[in-house]
Amino acid sequence: MTSSRRKLWIFTDWDETITSRDTLSLIAPPDGSTGAPPFRSFGEYYMTLMNDFEKKFGPRNTLERQLEFLDQLKVVEKQSVKNVERRGLFKGVTREELCLRAKGVPFREGWKEFVETVQRSEHAKIVAVVSVNWSAVFTECALKQLHGEEFLKQIEIRANVRSV
Repeated sequence: MTSSRRKLWIFTDWDETITSRDTLSLIAPPDGSTGAPPFRSFGEYYMTLMNDFEKKFGPRNTLERQLEFLDQLKVVEKQSVKNVERRGLFKGVTREELCLRAKGVPFREGWKEFVETVQRSEHAKIVAVVSVNWSAVFTECALKQLHGEEFLKQIEIRANVRSV
């Protein structure tokens, strides 16, 4: 192989790609610990918003309609975030608490080996982890626990919220 070969840049999703299941429930503080309603009520609220939005939006049977749907989806996401903020779900939650909960992340079988293979390769690089999950801090902590600090220096993590 020649060194002039193009490099494969890998952008990967977090939940159910790197992890074996959705991790949102790990991020949420234990019910009652912040004075907010139980975590499940936030999920129910989001699903109600999403179902209403999908019904009003109509079919997404073309690329243009799908892109329009994704662009307009910001309204649902913002309403959901405002609900979480208004009701104080993460009020007083510390970085340390998030990192402790990140120890429970179930990584997908083979993920660690995949990263090690990519790191040894001249022709591939993991560039970013993208997530609609609530916390870049949580994602960073989980990845650091598995791969170490050096791995985090090589990638960018994009999540809905950086500070939680």
